[in-house]
Amino acid sequence: MKIFLYLALLFSIKVSSSETLHVVTEEWLPYNYTNAEGQLVGRSTDKVRAVLSDAGVEYKITSYPWLRSMHLAKTQANTMIYSIYRTSEREKLFQWVCPLMAPVKEYLFALKTRNDIQINSLDDAKQYVISIVRGSVSEGYLTDAGFKPGLNLDLTSDPSSTPRKLLGGRVDLILHTEYTASERMKELGYDYSMLRKVIEVKEIDNRRACMAFSLKTDKALVKRVQLALDKYNKLNGES
Repeated sequence: MKIFLYLALLFSIKVSSSETLHVVTEEWLPYNYTNAEGQLVGRSTDKVRAVLSDAGVEYKITSYPWLRSMHLAKTQANTMIYSIYRTSEREKLFQWVCPLMAPVKEYLFALKTRNDIQINSLDDAKQYVISIVRGSVSEGYLTDAGFKPGLNLDLTSDPSSTPRKLLGGRVDLILHTEYTASERMKELGYDYSMLRKVIEVKEIDNRRACMAFSLKTDKALVKRVQLALDKYNKLNGES
């Protein structure tokens, strides 16, 4: 009987360790996005694939709207989300593997033709409407800073809709990195030169994006991925 139980335990461990990791993300150029061929690519995606492969993890990556990816990563076993900012509010919700990305600069952008928009501080932006992704760190930070959905925040689940709303005059500002703003404009057939940077949102820029595993994910797997990420960062001069 003891031998049978021992073999059963070994079998269960083997099955658990070979279970495919469900990796979720969102559309965020140039870090994680779906290309014209329907493949999930991007700077962060390439790094995630390399790290998970080096850690010997079988995985499948799926892109969803941010709120859905967050829900899955918080509630489902054997699930990982990237690229996600590590904040005090999120700290206890996940098992963290960091850093995936160096800090990136994010700016409020307006149309260059909107000479009436003059902002010297983030507080000045409260008189305008900013379009951002629902459930993002940007939403959390701006609401903490006193911005209100329906008043000066336009929330969307589709990141590509923010420049469309800006071009259509439905909002006054969008919040993006330079590269993301440029690529979103290009997708719509417009030139990045139509935009102007109004102000850098430095409080968001100082945060680093990570990989985050659900609390129901095997801790040994998480540790293995952290070691693989440390190795990758060291070999490539990243920190």
